[in-house]
Amino acid sequence: MNLFAMNERLFFYSPVNFVRSINPQTILKQQQEELSGCEVIDVAVGQSSHKFYIKYLDWDSAYFGVQSYKLCFVSFDHADFSKVSAAVQQFLNQHVAKGAYLFIEIPSEDTLLIQALNANGFKLIETRLTYFNHELDRFNFDRHLVRAATPEDIETLKQVAVSMRNDFDRFHADSVFDNTLADNYLSTYIENSINGFADCVLVPAEPGLPSASFLTAKFLKESWKDYECNISKMVLSAVSAQLNKGWYKKLITEMTYFLRDEIGAECIYMNTQSSNRAVIRTWEHLGYRLGAVHHILSINK
Repeated sequence: MNLFAMNERLFFYSPVNFVRSINPQTILKQQQEELSGCEVIDVAVGQSSHKFYIKYLDWDSAYFGVQSYKLCFVSFDHADFSKVSAAVQQFLNQHVAKGAYLFIEIPSEDTLLIQALNANGFKLIETRLTYFNHELDRFNFDRHLVRAATPEDIETLKQVAVSMRNDFDRFHADSVFDNTLADNYLSTYIENSINGFADCVLVPAEPGLPSASFLTAKFLKESWKDYECNISKMVLSAVSAQLNKGWYKKLITEMTYFLRDEIGAECIYMNTQSSNRAVIRTWEHLGYRLGAVHHILSINK
């Protein structure tokens, strides 16, 4: 495996690697800058160096009561499975404290590292699909009444987030986390989103209809100049099946219009689990298509 191949691996870790209008070298540069904020642990196996890039997650660690890390990338310049597996084992044994929790969001293309992690106790938690739409000028669907969420909506939307549990998301699918704690994590997330963590939170605004569903988005304007592409992301949603049936499609539709017409997005992307067939059907009906596949792997020492 040469240096180009190693950089190609890093390229696929980008959340926007599927946008062909973005220069691949720009994407690679952004990924390298992202890694510059990580702690780097160098593990040698024979003459080969393996660099493990990790980030300590302060908020997650405090909330779940376990030292939590994201393994962002592992660099190496060969294609020897036994060496990579030995490096992972050495990393875990010598550099990861007992009881610590690590996860990695790894592109399906990085098969060698996936196998090495699996061989050393990392388990599959979630297979995550990224869908995108970069032909927004063709987007033309029926309109619906929506509004921006306000602090007065927080308690209702927190209950919606808790009650509409997704058993296949990273927190609920991982046996390390208690389901009630995972539910409350999502309710805290929507509260923080309304209080400024998200750039936009939309809820239904039809007269007489409870606003019992939401969709959040981040504009990502700080990356537009670097990418030379106005790309935004829809992040978290939940819809009360009893009170707002059918509103998932409506919220996706209206958020697409909002990001395109009000914010100036040229491309929009979002993630879901491979098991979420209803969501996938909705996205494809609205003109979104598959861009990337990642796996979430984790280990609790």
